[in-house]
Amino acid sequence: MIPRRLDKYLADATPLSRNQINAAWEAGRIEVHPARESEREDYQLWSLIFEDDQVLLDSEPVALVEPSHYLAFHKPEGILSTTSNPQGRDCLAAWLDELPDSIFPVGRLDKPTTGFLLFTDDGDLCFCLLRPRFHVEKEYHLTVRGAVEPGDERLAALEEGIDIGDRKPPARALRTKVLDTSTKKSLLSVVVDEGRHRMVRRMARRADFKLEHLHRPRIGPVEMGDLPVGELRPLTGEEVDSIWRACGGRDAARARQIAALGRQAAKWRDQQRPHLRLERWLDLNG
Repeated sequence: MIPRRLDKYLADATPLSRNQINAAWEAGRIEVHPARESEREDYQLWSLIFEDDQVLLDSEPVALVEPSHYLAFHKPEGILSTTSNPQGRDCLAAWLDELPDSIFPVGRLDKPTTGFLLFTDDGDLCFCLLRPRFHVEKEYHLTVRGAVEPGDERLAALEEGIDIGDRKPPARALRTKVLDTSTKKSLLSVVVDEGRHRMVRRMARRADFKLEHLHRPRIGPVEMGDLPVGELRPLTGEEVDSIWRACGGRDAARARQIAALGRQAAKWRDQQRPHLRLERWLDLNG
């Protein structure tokens, strides 16, 4: 196990949200027993946890489990991409309640949008999929009013980049394609590699498309396929491997985590308060 902050350890090992972890800590429900008495410290939620340490929640041991669940879900229209909703609106709870507590949705599709949501217990994969610097493609199918031909200047505008009013650089489509067209409506494919709030919907509006429906059929190299609306299917081992490759690979993810620990160790050294246990770990594993 790569050392990680106590709050990250608990987020990976339990179904608790970050707010719930903070509340449990404030209530004194979390204990840490280091592997050796000599390594005892004044633990805080940002303290590092190592493989041989014991973490207790409500006096019960908490242990990391290797990620093993990767599920494609066909999100229906009208469902909020949240795990709960205090106002009682329809959300993902109806499906997640039937799955192990460790599983969570990766990212969101807005309420009217349908299509592929990934459910997993792999926090490292989630980290990569949600950050634009990994350039993982997401494909969207847009049903728009009227005829759209391949040379339509609005498609060119999507690829050149459009200001969607979020005070960030223009949002840009990697590729666009007309999948079907008629005088009344057209079906377009738009591929992006970032996930700003309602980004594709806002891009379509700013490009003057009259959007009737938005659907996501693909994340990275993995297609949702003909999965019925509201249903789940496990990803195959090859699909999991391929989506990891799209993120740069598992080895690269591990190297990034170790490099981040190395930077933190250097920072503590510069502050004249070296973390000796981390230094030893890096000597063996860095």
